[in-house]
Amino acid sequence: MKKSYLMLVASAAIFAACSETEKIQENLQDNEPAAIGFTSYSQKATRGNTDVATNLEYYHNKFAVYGTKQNVNDGTDIQYVFGGKATAVGVQDGVTCTYQTTADAVLGDWKYDDPRFWDKQATYDFIAYAPAAAANPIRYYYGAVKAQVGDAGSYFKTSSDYILTGTNIQATATQAEKIKGFNEAGNGDLDLMISDSEAQNGNGHDTYVNLVFRHILSKLNITIGQAEALYNSDVTIKEVKVTGLKDKGSYNEQNYNATANPKVSGWTAGVDDNTYALHYTGNQVLDKGQYVSAVFQAGDPYFFIESLVMPQTIADNQATLTIKYNIASGTYNEDYTYTLDLYDLAALQKYYDGYNYYLNITITPDVIKFDATATLWDNTTVVSQTVQ
Repeated sequence: MKKSYLMLVASAAIFAACSETEKIQENLQDNEPAAIGFTSYSQKATRGNTDVATNLEYYHNKFAVYGTKQNVNDGTDIQYVFGGKATAVGVQDGVTCTYQTTADAVLGDWKYDDPRFWDKQATYDFIAYAPAAAANPIRYYYGAVKAQVGDAGSYFKTSSDYILTGTNIQATATQAEKIKGFNEAGNGDLDLMISDSEAQNGNGHDTYVNLVFRHILSKLNITIGQAEALYNSDVTIKEVKVTGLKDKGSYNEQNYNATANPKVSGWTAGVDDNTYALHYTGNQVLDKGQYVSAVFQAGDPYFFIESLVMPQTIADNQATLTIKYNIASGTYNEDYTYTLDLYDLAALQKYYDGYNYYLNITITPDVIKFDATATLWDNTTVVSQTVQ
């Protein structure tokens, strides 16, 4: 029921008999303001918990939200319900929402300070970025004074260049992709995410505002396994290193185009540190596999690199993968070094916003084998001698 209608009913009740009072109170209670609450998803709107990779809380426990409302009866009445006001063109800070392992009684899973309440005579627009961390340079930019969330000319951008440090969450190699760990608690590179704008009508709003986040950096995974030829040997990976990738970038959501062919990134990449690298060092022995009913089953490969990458297009001879490893067979062992120009792999020539890239390597050496032949004696002239 619209607020304007309720006001008319309430006004009429002043002149109504006392017997109508209880009915009017019931109507008002059924339509009393509800607090604005949020749910947040990653890519797919699937409700769940911190163990589900399609929930934002799987990656981050804080996001920053912006929200504007416009009165349906006055198109010039713009209010900034969440985040800084667009009193001038430029970036504004959002309001932090924090995930609650035990849902807040008023706001649900995601809690912010000072609850806001739905206005039934207004329309709303919301947008957010994650994580809400001081190290995250993503902010929402209003393109005009009194602009609303979702208006043309308003978009996410970096307020300063974002520089990756080369965080590798597989610093201790495992046989499973970890996916999460690029967050505030990790004290390293951040998995930067933004949502699309979400429109809501104050008079027919969802129970929770559903925000769907997407990753805006790339991620590179490098796995290594061994082939059947090495079943009786021990393969130890000592170092995996990727050098030459660009580590710095500025983001402008207006440039992003996922439907173009080729796709257009929102990032402009550059170099901050020429020594930047994705790096693993250790002594990880590979899984040699097993034979089941005389059929070889390869062991699960290990993840040695799982790192965020600045979206970019690489050139020939720009980015190099180096692997140092040892093969031990019985009492003999030998060190090896393998290098690869990533440009030689077409699928790794371009890193695009929100894509997860895999380079799966199998060590399959040829065994050194020998065969032997012998040359015949070269005969000289036969000398005959008679013994008397």
